[in-house]
Amino acid sequence: MMGSAYFTTQYLQSVLGMGTLEAALWSLAPSVVIGAAAPVSAALAQKVDRAHVIAGGFVLAAAGFVLISLVDTDSLWLILTGAGVLASGIVTVLSLISDMALASAPAEKAGSAASLLETGTEFGGALGMAVLGSLGTSVYRSDLAGAEPAVRETLGGAVATAHHLGGPAGEQVLALAREAFVHGMQYAAWGGTALLLAAALLASALLRGTEAPAPPAAEPATGTGDRPREATYN
Repeated sequence: MMGSAYFTTQYLQSVLGMGTLEAALWSLAPSVVIGAAAPVSAALAQKVDRAHVIAGGFVLAAAGFVLISLVDTDSLWLILTGAGVLASGIVTVLSLISDMALASAPAEKAGSAASLLETGTEFGGALGMAVLGSLGTSVYRSDLAGAEPAVRETLGGAVATAHHLGGPAGEQVLALAREAFVHGMQYAAWGGTALLLAAALLASALLRGTEAPAPPAAEPATGTGDRPREATYN
């Protein structure tokens, strides 16, 4: 999800030419469907094996990457839809995995389990940006192999160079840079799709039949006659 955000934010601003505030407001659109992902996944996990729900979340996220791979240089609604579907799938996975991890830890180690889970999540986000960002950047630079260094380095550098040149020359540089960026984003999206489908297979195989531990049942009261057993506090 963080790897996709690396591309979507740049796409809104540097490819579609939105201002910072406008791009930020459009980025809120996918949250409309993301809010329903966690409660829906929790309800499904009560009816079917949660391994299948987690695997389904990975497949849903992969479908979001497939939508992103179809984006061209003027696909606002397609990239927002793809981002929403992708994030909904990831939220489905994270909500169930978090519940399983915290419920499996002893009560006295709940804080350590939460810290480890958060660390893993942050590491995964950084790794996602590094891997997918590197893949997209390599394609971008390959497509602009003959361009000047500022244009070839980043899309932001290409935008600045195009504004400096102005006129038809600037428009041509900007058009080529935008196409190269979208091309790199498409390759990164296919890479993300492959990773998420592999995760779906692993989840289905390794988590099958795994359930979060249920809380211990209350011990029934015992005693002589109608006299209730006295509670003991530790």
